[in-house]
Amino acid sequence: MSYKSPKAHWQRFLKYGIVGASAAVINLVVFALCEKALGIYYLLSSLIAFVLATYWNFVLARKFVFVSKHDSILKESLLIYLVSAVGACIDTGVMYVGVDICELDSMLTKVLAIGVAFVFNFGLRNFVIYKERV
Repeated sequence: MSYKSPKAHWQRFLKYGIVGASAAVINLVVFALCEKALGIYYLLSSLIAFVLATYWNFVLARKFVFVSKHDSILKESLLIYLVSAVGACIDTGVMYVGVDICELDSMLTKVLAIGVAFVFNFGLRNFVIYKERV
């Protein structure tokens, strides 16, 4: 089994943070366009934004952050979208609680949801999907 130093994990986390920030911008812009400009229900707007941002994140993270150990990009993509499906549930749950229960602004709640999903997604990608193997 391979041991990756804490410094290496932090370096990955920083790179993923940069990629994640660009995905967060896409997430917020698409969410705002869908909800505010097009009048789409906030939970559906959030889901649309999450899916597009996840694709952006997958492409950039695969190129700049994680080295794929998978033989098939299809298998890798399925793993990413499986993790992301759970992330979408987290995102939607945070949105619902923030907007409907706590009566927070939807954009503020979207920022909180992105933060929670970011930590979850990085953890599973770094320690499960792209785990270093010997």
